[in-house]
Amino acid sequence: MEMIAGYFEIYDLTMAIHFSLNTGPVEKVLKTLGVDYEPTKELIDFRDTLLQDSEWTTRMYTTFMDELGVMAPILFPIKQKMLDGMVVTIEESLNISDEGLQMIRDRFIQVLADRRLRVSYETLLKMLLEQPSEVARAIDTIEGISADTIWFINQLLFFPKTAMDFLVANTLKILKLYEKSGLRELNLKTIRNYFENQSSQKIKDAFLNYLDYYDIAPDESKPLYIALQNSVSRTNSGLMTYPTFHLLIMGLEEVTQDFSGRIPKEVRLQSLLKVLSDETRFRILKRLNFQPVPQKRLVEFTGLAKSTISYHMGLLFKSSLIDIDPFSNIVSVRKETLRKAAADIRNLLAIKEKKQ
Repeated sequence: MEMIAGYFEIYDLTMAIHFSLNTGPVEKVLKTLGVDYEPTKELIDFRDTLLQDSEWTTRMYTTFMDELGVMAPILFPIKQKMLDGMVVTIEESLNISDEGLQMIRDRFIQVLADRRLRVSYETLLKMLLEQPSEVARAIDTIEGISADTIWFINQLLFFPKTAMDFLVANTLKILKLYEKSGLRELNLKTIRNYFENQSSQKIKDAFLNYLDYYDIAPDESKPLYIALQNSVSRTNSGLMTYPTFHLLIMGLEEVTQDFSGRIPKEVRLQSLLKVLSDETRFRILKRLNFQPVPQKRLVEFTGLAKSTISYHMGLLFKSSLIDIDPFSNIVSVRKETLRKAAADIRNLLAIKEKKQ
C-alpha cells in the first residue's frame, strides 16, 4: 500500500472546532481511558472566542464543519499531489476556480449518493436534473445531521457558487480567530519541527501499529493519506475510505507515544474490559448487535442526552468495539474484536477448551 504522510492544515482547524463544540465528551473519554489530557491555553482561547461569536453565520459554519468534517478532502481540495512531509495551509485550498468548483460539487455528489442517500451516482445526477424537489426531501431525511448542515448540502447541490462563497468567507473569518488565539502558530511550529527532525517512516510504523490494535485490513490497492493534527491529542477519526483513497487523521501524540510501538495484548484487553463493565455501554452493544443504527436512534433508545451518548460512543470506538461510518453516522458492532478478546483471554490465562 502506498502511504503518504503530511499536514493538511484544515484538519487542525476542524479538530479545534470539534473540541470547542464537544469539550465535555472529548475530555471525559480521554479521562476514562486514563489519558491525562490538558488542553493548551491556545486551544482554550480559541474555543472561548469561537463560542462567544453570536453571528448566525458562525453557528452554521461551525455546525456543518463539525458534522461534515470527514468530507474536508472534498471541500478543501489539494491542488497538487500530496508528498511525504508536505504542509498544505488553509489558504492554499481556498483559491477555487470555476473548474475546481465543479470538481468539488461532483465529488461531493459521489460521496453523498453512495454513503448518505444509498443510490448510485448516476441516479442522483439524474434526480438533480429531473426531480430536484425529491433530492431535497431525501436530504431532509438523513439522520444525524442538523438543519444547518442540510442547508449547506442543498446550497452546494443547487447553488454551488453561493455555497463555496459562504464556505470561503467563513473559513477566512474563523481563521482570524485561529490566528489570534495563537493556536495556528503553535500547531504549524510543532508540525514543522516534527517533520524536520523525524522520518516519515515513524508515522507509517505508527499506522501499522494502529491497524494491529484495531484489527483493520484496508484495501491495499488504494493509496493511504495520513494527515497529522496537533490541536486535540489522541483524537483520530478512524480510517475513512473515499472512492479513490484511504484517509487517517492522527494526532501527533498518537504517532510519537500511543502507537510508537505495538500495544501488548494485556493492555488492549484491560482497556476493552473496562469499557464493557459499564451497564449503559453493554446495553448499547446488545442493541447494536441486533441491528446497526444511527447515533440518533441510540439517544432515543437509552433516553440519554446526545452529549452522553457521544461520550459512550467515543469509548466504544477507542476500544474497537464499534465502527462508526463517518459518512452515514451508522454505528455497528465489531464482532471480530469480541471474538479476538475471548481468544486472548483463553491464551493469556492458558485456558484449554474441553474436547467433545
